[in-house]
Order: sequence, then C-alpha cells, then structure tokens
Amino acid sequence: MKGEPIEVQEFLQSFAREQEWRIGENHASEDTWSFVRYLNTEELEKYADTKVLLEAVKFSSGKSAVAVRTSDAGNGYVRVQITARFQGEGKSEDKVMAQPGNIWTLASRGVIEQELLSALQSRYKRTE
Repeated sequence: MKGEPIEVQEFLQSFAREQEWRIGENHASEDTWSFVRYLNTEELEKYADTKVLLEAVKFSSGKSAVAVRTSDAGNGYVRVQITARFQGEGKSEDKVMAQPGNIWTLASRGVIEQELLSALQSRYKRTE
C-alpha cells in the first residue's frame, strides 16, 4: 500500500473505533499494533471456524488476538501483515465424552483480517 507505516496503523485504529469494536489489551509501537477483540457468539461464528471441533460445543463468547505489522517496502509503499487467533468460551454438548474445560482454540475464517484489509484498500492504493 502507498503510505507511511504509522499512518496505516492510525487509520486501522480509527476504523476499529468507528466500528465500535469492543477491544482491550491495546498495544501500539512504530511498526506493530496488537489488540484483543471481544466477540459475542454471532461474531465468533462469523470470524472463527466453530464447527471443526471433535465435539459439539455451545459457545457463550469469544475473543480474537489481532496483530497488525507494518513495514517500509520502499518507494513510499508499506507492507501490511494481519494475523488473528481465536478462542471461544463454551461448554461441550457431549454428555458422555465431554472434554474438561471451557476454553477452545479456534481457526480463523479470514473474515476479520479481510475486513481490516478492505478498509485499507478503500483508503489506500494497493500495489500489484
């Protein structure tokens, strides 16, 4: 993307505020912004793959740890990398072989990453 690394991060932080995302554990530096986004059950199902578990789980909430890394790619361009990891909180619906605990690590569907990238693409020009 054409721009400055810090400018890209500031734009994404503004985007998160405009979307009224419930975020916490917000950490920013020159080249990295990381935060935790708290999710309700509908958001968790939208952003994370909740159907790949070995057993059925009824989720009550979740969260995503998101990291945005920016680096100077030269000639006024910025490389942007976005990663998201998910955890769901819920109870197993298997009455016989239920797993202990209520925190489940879930795979990303790539939706939250794409939302952030789409916001950037609407504001900045992409490199081909």
